[in-house]
Amino acid sequence: MYNITLISTIHSENGKCNHNELYKILESINPEVIFDELPSHYFDMYFGNSFDLYYANSVLRNRQPPKMPLEVKCIKKYKQNYNVKILPVDIDVTTKLSKQQDEILFMFSIFFKNEDYIKLDNEKELLITQEGFRYLNSDKFLDFLERKEVVEKNIIDSEIQKDRLNNVYKLFHTEQHDNRENAMIHNIYKFSKENQYNQAVFLIGAEHKKSIMQKIAEYEKHSGIKLNWSMYGDNKKICR
Repeated sequence: MYNITLISTIHSENGKCNHNELYKILESINPEVIFDELPSHYFDMYFGNSFDLYYANSVLRNRQPPKMPLEVKCIKKYKQNYNVKILPVDIDVTTKLSKQQDEILFMFSIFFKNEDYIKLDNEKELLITQEGFRYLNSDKFLDFLERKEVVEKNIIDSEIQKDRLNNVYKLFHTEQHDNRENAMIHNIYKFSKENQYNQAVFLIGAEHKKSIMQKIAEYEKHSGIKLNWSMYGDNKKICR
């Protein structure tokens, strides 16, 4: 009981990383519950009627229609064929980050001027296209995350405005990773304490993989309920 498979994904379809391939993965696991990296109000929009109305209105006004995330397209298809409960577990940090939007854009503009960073990012995108979820859920992707972190910190240390960049970097990772990941883990454990299930999956952006694995292992030590976590792709347990 309480088996959860963590599946790393991306939000926009790219080559072999598409909603049909994710659907096959879900079918192979056959979850009763899907925990998804969505805040509740986005969940209501995508799975209610408002998204269809928003899409139709954009088309009528000759505006670029909104894109539905890869995971949402997959879940909608899966829900049509299987009895499954969908739980949005994320929180929205858009308001907090929007106040620092110019600083965040400044930071990434510095990153994408660096040849090593560009080369690393291009390598990632190519492997996503060619290998899809197999790459995103592999040790090779964890290695990419570690190399990216090293390159980012080297870039910051080499810049004249490194103090400014360090502050933005810490803020971005606190809001985009730490606060959101802690909230998602808390929401999963809260639901699990109140509901029984045998098999669940947790769909989360691959960039969170390394840090959320560490947080889950730490959370499990102090939790009143024990969940059986595993990662899709390499059959490794997160918590032992």
